[in-house]
Amino acid sequence: MMSQSVDFRSRNIQLERVKQKIKKEFEAKENEDKYLSQYKEELELLQQEKMAHVEELRLIHADINTLEATIKQAEQEKTKSFDSAKKLHQEYVPLKAKVDHIRDILGLERTSELSEEDHRITKT
Repeated sequence: MMSQSVDFRSRNIQLERVKQKIKKEFEAKENEDKYLSQYKEELELLQQEKMAHVEELRLIHADINTLEATIKQAEQEKTKSFDSAKKLHQEYVPLKAKVDHIRDILGLERTSELSEEDHRITKT
């Protein structure tokens, strides 16, 4: 009987230890649940921030493309205008010479020069 009593007592102590370990493990599990929830919330916030940055980069990229296209178009317009000015200048020079020649014959003053525009066209 004594042996059963010692065995019962030993098992009872062992049962209490296991019970305490179970409680401790459940507390640890509940703490991990809290941490996991916090980690998931932080992950969601970071993913939202990432998407905001992705959208911002997409908009910047679109702005860059638009600006590059605008620059290209402006350069084309500049070249077109300059080419047109050179063509008109080629027409202007002989016409001015003829008009000035006629004015010289008639004893009139020559026509005024293009001045700055004339120099800019002939330099290029």
